[in-house]
Parts: sequence; structure tokens; C-alpha cells
Amino acid sequence: MKKIFFLILFIFSSFHPSFSYEESFLGPFFEFKKDSGSKVYAFRPLFYYEANYELKYRSLDIVYPFIGYEEDNQQNQFQALFYLIRYKNFNDYDNLEEKNFSIFPFLDISWSGKEENDYFSLFPIYGKLKNKFSKDQIDYFLFPLYLKTQRKNSHNTHFLWPIFSKTEGKYVSGFKLWPLFGYMNKVDNQGLETIKESKFFLWPFYSYKKDLTKGLNLEEKAFFPFYLSSTSTIHEARTYLWPFFNVYVDKLRNQKTYNMPWPFVQYKQGINIKSKRFFPFYSYVKTKNVEKGFFLWPTYKYKNEILGTDYFKTKSFLFFLYKQDTYYDLRKNIIKKEFSSFWPIYSIDSDLNGYDLRIFSPVESFFSNNVKVRKIWSPLWSVIRIRDDSFSSETSILFNFLSYKNNKVDKTKEVSVNFLLPIISNQSTPKSNKFNVLGGLLGIETGEETKIRILYIPISL
Repeated sequence: MKKIFFLILFIFSSFHPSFSYEESFLGPFFEFKKDSGSKVYAFRPLFYYEANYELKYRSLDIVYPFIGYEEDNQQNQFQALFYLIRYKNFNDYDNLEEKNFSIFPFLDISWSGKEENDYFSLFPIYGKLKNKFSKDQIDYFLFPLYLKTQRKNSHNTHFLWPIFSKTEGKYVSGFKLWPLFGYMNKVDNQGLETIKESKFFLWPFYSYKKDLTKGLNLEEKAFFPFYLSSTSTIHEARTYLWPFFNVYVDKLRNQKTYNMPWPFVQYKQGINIKSKRFFPFYSYVKTKNVEKGFFLWPTYKYKNEILGTDYFKTKSFLFFLYKQDTYYDLRKNIIKKEFSSFWPIYSIDSDLNGYDLRIFSPVESFFSNNVKVRKIWSPLWSVIRIRDDSFSSETSILFNFLSYKNNKVDKTKEVSVNFLLPIISNQSTPKSNKFNVLGGLLGIETGEETKIRILYIPISL
């Protein structure tokens, strides 16, 4: 399949042999770009292909995000139906090729040069999974009839999951008849002291857990929903009438949080943090690197965050009606990148190189960090689009019905009226000018030599 895709795209590339070329046809639907380092083919919304030779990267999206393919010098992967169907081929640390194919949640297959990494799963009939869902290995047959999980020195055997289970291992044992009762015990390497235990009766009404394995001295008790407690060397928590009234103490950060009742009233105090919330009227949280809050939620929300050498600010009005994301470079004290939108009227991306303005922008507010939405979908509904950078500027009105392009490098300007194909176009440079009707059915060219075109035939004057 991959070879067929790239063969079709190779045929498209023969349309124009020039070193650098850009063209669009049928309004926003067909687009072709090519230069020395990259190329783009698009027939929106059916497919979008792009390649970067320097990065050794290629991608093909078909009705994004339903079907996609990506390839670089280390791996290639195919996905369909929002990653429910997925194939991945990559080289591991030993430079051995490892492959995985899955149709979630029914089929999952992995095969490679290492037998210990291979597995097969056909859910719910029969399967074996490795290093999945925090387990070293998972075996099942006619799930939930039989399930066995392994992790380090212990394994759990389940029948009619989650009702019956038995835990066995070198240092651990347990049994569960859910939801009536269950227990689990783990001893130290000498078998002298119980370092981990848990039990429950009539879950979730009573449960108990104790864990000394990581030196945290964790102990949890629950008489649900009236009283829950959790204590360790690093925290202490008490909850009354879950989830409404609780107190949480973070001993490491020297912080204390009160929810009375959650989620409407919250107060937090401690080192490097200030927090108050009276939902839905007001909220304010300030830590060492983050400041966020809201007024009359969801009328106005904001967040300011330090990310390494960058400073990120975002604010929104009435969920998504107005949104603005700004990235500052703290080293140079300048705006590095910015996105803003007023739904569904407009959205604009800008950076140090230029900006991209789209008028009529129904989905960009929800995908402010998704570049593929801009490339593949935005041109289909942007009735006006203005792009400007240090090399060129471009204006498109009514899906290229009126088009203006300005190449700032070679000082070439082009104005055209298009309906499926160019009707009237005028291209000018400091030394020449070309005017055409219907792509050259009639035209005139001035410069070093003056020409006219009649029925696409050039005639020198």
C-alpha cells in the first residue's frame, strides 16, 4: 500500500519541473508546493502529503485524522480511526527491527528479533501481552473467565474477573471474593516481617491498606462514604462524607488544603503556594512557576506559567468564544509565538517570522496547538486568509477567487481572479509585467521583449 501511495505522489510531482514552485487549483481543494528541501501535495479534505528531505520525514493523511502514515529514519507508523487501528515498525536499542499491529481492543500482535518481546492477543478469546498495563505479562482465555497477570516475583490468577482471584509469589499471598471480602500480604526477603497488606469487606464500605515497601509507612482506612484516612511520612489526608469535606497535608511542601465542601470552596496555604476558590465566582492559584484562576466561571479564565526559558500565558472568555495563547522568550524579552481566536469569526497564528490570519474559523479554537488542522482543514472554510512572513505574503479571498501573492525575495507580485482555474491574472516584477486571460488565451507581456498571446500562441511585437 505504501509503495502505491508514493508512486501516485511521484506522478503528481511531474506536473512542474521547476526548482521552487507553488500552485493551487479548484479553490482551496488542490495545492502543490515544491522546493529544494520539501514538498506538499494536498487534495482537501481527502489527502495531505508532505515531505522534508533534511529530516528524512514523510507523512500522508487521508481525511485527517481518520487515516495517517508517518515515516522517518528510525520508524514508520500507520494509524486509522483515531489510532484504534495501528501499525508501527521501529528499531530498538539493539538496532533490531520491532513491529506491532493492533486493532483496539480486539487484536494486538508484536514480533521482532527478540522472542521475549513477541506476543499475540485476540481479545476476549485468547491472548498473551508483555509489558502492558503496568504488568510484565498478561495471559487470558475467554476473558473474563480466566486471567493471569505477572509482575516481578508474583502473579495473580483471576476467574470470572474481578470476582475470584488468588495471589501467589515468593513473598506474597492473597485471595479475593469480590465484593464480599479479600486480603493480600507481603513479607520481607527474610520472611520475618509483613511489609505490605490490604483487606476489604463488602467493598467499598470497608477497606484497609498498609505499605512499608518504599519507606513511606503508608496506611489507609476507609469506612465509605462516612470517613476515609490516609497517612504516610510525606502526607496526611482526612475525608468526611466523601467527597465533600476533606483536609490534605503535604509534608514535603509544607502545604495544607481544605475543601469545605468540594468542589465549591477550597483554601490552600503553604510555602510557595497561595490558593482560594469560591466556585463559580472566583478562583486564584499561585505557585513558584504557575499562576491561574477564573472570574465568574466560565466567563473569564487565565493561566500564566514559566516553562524553562519561556513564559506562557493563556486566557479565555466564555469557554472558547475568545482565546489567546502567548509564548514569551524570557532571555530576549520578546513574544516568541502567539495564537488568538474569536469564535467562529477569526483565528490568527503569529511568530517572529510572520503571521497567518483566517477569517471564519470554526474549529481552530479547540485545536490551538494542532498544526495539521491548520494545514489540512482550515483552507476549506477560511473565506479570507492572509499570510505574511519575511520571504512572502499572500492574500486569498473567497477560496482564491481573488488572490494576491508577493514574493519579497525576487520582488514578484501576482494578482488573479480565479474560478476553478485562473480567469484573469497579472504578474509583475521590477522589469516586466504579464497579463493573461484564461491562463493565456489572451495576454500581453512587457519587459525586455513585448509579446501578446492569442489563443495561447505567443506573438512578438
